[in-house]
Amino acid sequence: MELPSVEAMQEEAAYSLADMAKETVARTSNCGRRRMAIEVRDDNGPVMKALFTFEVDR
Repeated sequence: MELPSVEAMQEEAAYSLADMAKETVARTSNCGRRRMAIEVRDDNGPVMKALFTFEVDR
């Protein structure tokens, strides 16, 4: 089985972070500053970590 490329893993991590941010904003009226992270791992351990920080002030 061929493993996904680092670029493909990075893209999937970015989409996952976007989904997490969307859900957080949808569920709260004023979510303040949030820091979210996705850690991508394979059988040998961590491959990369994608971090995202945002703030909503209504």
